[in-house]
Amino acid sequence: MKHLSIFLAILLILACLPGCQKAPSEEAPTASPKAQSAETEPPASQLEEPVSGAEILADFTVQTVDGGTFTLSEALRTHELVVINLFFTNCPPCRMEFPFLEEAWSQNSDRVAVIALSPDPTDTDEVLRAFTDELGLTFPVAHEEGTGLYERYVTLGFPTTMLVDRTGKVALVECGMKSSTEEFLKLFDGYTGRDYDPAVCTYRVYCYNVADDGDVAGVLVNFCTDTTCTPVTSAELGCAVFTGPPDQYHVQVVKVPDGWELAGEGDLYTQPYGESFWIPFREADK
Repeated sequence: MKHLSIFLAILLILACLPGCQKAPSEEAPTASPKAQSAETEPPASQLEEPVSGAEILADFTVQTVDGGTFTLSEALRTHELVVINLFFTNCPPCRMEFPFLEEAWSQNSDRVAVIALSPDPTDTDEVLRAFTDELGLTFPVAHEEGTGLYERYVTLGFPTTMLVDRTGKVALVECGMKSSTEEFLKLFDGYTGRDYDPAVCTYRVYCYNVADDGDVAGVLVNFCTDTTCTPVTSAELGCAVFTGPPDQYHVQVVKVPDGWELAGEGDLYTQPYGESFWIPFREADK
């Protein structure tokens, strides 16, 4: 994503739907990610050794608006998965998905911890308390300030959901609203239990038309490391999913459907955690 132009980055923000398309406030920090220190230490409570190359999320503590505290390492000590929801109160998709997250979490609070963080400086304690009371939220809610998560991980829009697995690894970063409790339950099940393999990450490729943000199906791409390549065809909705070890993958476009041509780079790189590739296309000249 770092190799895309500023113009394309704007298009990507518009493409991440449903979700809010603007920063939460004029005063909020920029959404452009900055390199995180490589010297971050994994939580002392981890149950397994993280896979080589996986990104370990640095521990953090926030004061919740109900007067308590939330510490990542403590949550990992007693839960299989930590869900971090980055939002702001004036974001309609954020508001719409919270009841679904609340219901899914209430069914899984013994194995899944949830923390919702707002980076918007206008979301004061009073505003956040009124918001949680209105929606009936019982999971912790706090300000994001001091964690560095907004600046590092919110690259497309809101809401952004982060999953931290039992090794302390950032297993998934995903933009967009969940529209049902079942979507959250499926997400929880995919990253917990004996069948979950922390050595595996999920990568997605989205192919879209720069003219109208519509989907382009039938694109053949290869997910490659330095030694292997796995071909994947984008199918329904112009999206394909690839599962593999957390490594420095890059995507090569090897076949474009009739009537289409690339509108940008055909070789895209990602960071070593669950990531999305956005590949722009335009209609070919006739």
